Amino acid sequence: MMAFFRSKKFLLHLLLAIVTLALILYATLTWLKGYTGHAEYVEVPDFKGQELKNLDAFVKEKEVSFQIIDSIYDPKLKKGTVLQQDPEPGTKVKHNRRVYLYVTSTVAPQMLMPKLIDRSERQARLIIETYGLKLGKISETPADCNGCVISQSTGGKEITAGSPVKKGSVINLVVGKKSNFFNTSGGDSLETSPPESAPHP
Repeated sequence: MMAFFRSKKFLLHLLLAIVTLALILYATLTWLKGYTGHAEYVEVPDFKGQELKNLDAFVKEKEVSFQIIDSIYDPKLKKGTVLQQDPEPGTKVKHNRRVYLYVTSTVAPQMLMPKLIDRSERQARLIIETYGLKLGKISETPADCNGCVISQSTGGKEITAGSPVKKGSVINLVVGKKSNFFNTSGGDSLETSPPESAPHP
């Protein structure tokens, strides 16, 4: 029996079995890598600045997909473009990895109009800026208060506090102007100078 295990025929068969097993293992591992996508990566392209209407064409043949998960309104930026992405450009990912995008909103969000009436012009300016609105025309009218807001409007129409308004809307103000020189005709116009003295005889 020992002589058989030491024979060239047995050793040759053993060697062939080892080689065959090694080839089978190698082929199996190679197939598994190809099937699961291991060791096959692509670089994430740079989506930043791309317009929404061009995204489908942009990702074609790049072996990644995309999903818009949030929109951010900024009137200073071009509408409908990509601001941020995750993963970042250049990151190595598996084929068909989904890239999450943050884009600029094409429509200004609605908000509630703040109360500016009875506030000072300076306070009104600060509130308008804080709320993401824009200051438009400021006009004056005779009033009992000096420098207080009498009226707030947008688009040619007065708007009350708490009414819905688009962020970035232009708000016009009417500010009171107090003076000691009113005419005596019953009108509400403001005289810009005191009456002249009667001439001496």
